[in-house]
Amino acid sequence: MSVRLTKAESEERLDLRKETIKKVCLTKNNMSGPVSRVAVVLDVSGSMKKAFDSGAVQATLERLLPLAMAFDDDGSMEVWTFDHKFKRYPPMTRVNFYNYIKDNKIEANGGTYYSPVIGDVGRYFAEEEPARLPTYVIFITDGDNADVNATDEAIKHISYLPIFFQFVGIGNTRKNAFSYLRKLDEMKGRYVDNANFFAIEDLADANIMDDAELYAKLLDEYPKWLSYPQVKEMIADPDKLKKLNKKHLKKLGELADNDPIENSGYAKFSRFAGAVGEVLDVILDILE
Repeated sequence: MSVRLTKAESEERLDLRKETIKKVCLTKNNMSGPVSRVAVVLDVSGSMKKAFDSGAVQATLERLLPLAMAFDDDGSMEVWTFDHKFKRYPPMTRVNFYNYIKDNKIEANGGTYYSPVIGDVGRYFAEEEPARLPTYVIFITDGDNADVNATDEAIKHISYLPIFFQFVGIGNTRKNAFSYLRKLDEMKGRYVDNANFFAIEDLADANIMDDAELYAKLLDEYPKWLSYPQVKEMIADPDKLKKLNKKHLKKLGELADNDPIENSGYAKFSRFAGAVGEVLDVILDILE
């Protein structure tokens, strides 16, 4: 990692990156200053610990915040983290971006389950904070998920909402890595194609991919999604959308509230075995 910039230097870099994004958008159809809500979802599974400790995740956020500064209606970027559960954090802004990871005590520890956080993102933007705006979500992970079937459900249900997911795999660019995410474009049963994916060795390192190239990749498929008639219709009337998609929102809420580890077959067996053990203890006490 490079030497940490001062806050003033970092703010200057944010502005330069914002201008880079505007230039990138001029080369893309339907991307001349769109107003979108922007969010980032960060993998905090145990394998991400090195990236957090090295400052790479903080540097990554500082490369992504200019997207919100350029597109978001209030210049803020909503933040979620996930392992087998999820957590919402205060929106990242120009005011609080410096040392955001450290200030919010975000650490890596846990498994890799996508569906609960995807469910909560849908619930938040479509039910808790509906608006006549599309939502662009950057989903960063360093490994495949352990809940493929549940994530399939989440992606299909959220395709009925004006929310686009740009998945980014970090740390492994081999063709056999991120097998699940590489198949997203072929997923059947969606209302619209609502996701894209690419992999990069290190999202934080501008020497691997400079800002213009990174933003071009991040915005590669989003303009196409914005142009779908179904998406335009979804954005036009969020209140109507909420009524029409009650079943999808209900399912996303169920996925968000599910604890995949607590409800796994192993956990259920362990609880059953524990209950049986307690009954046996009572019987043995009586016999004695």
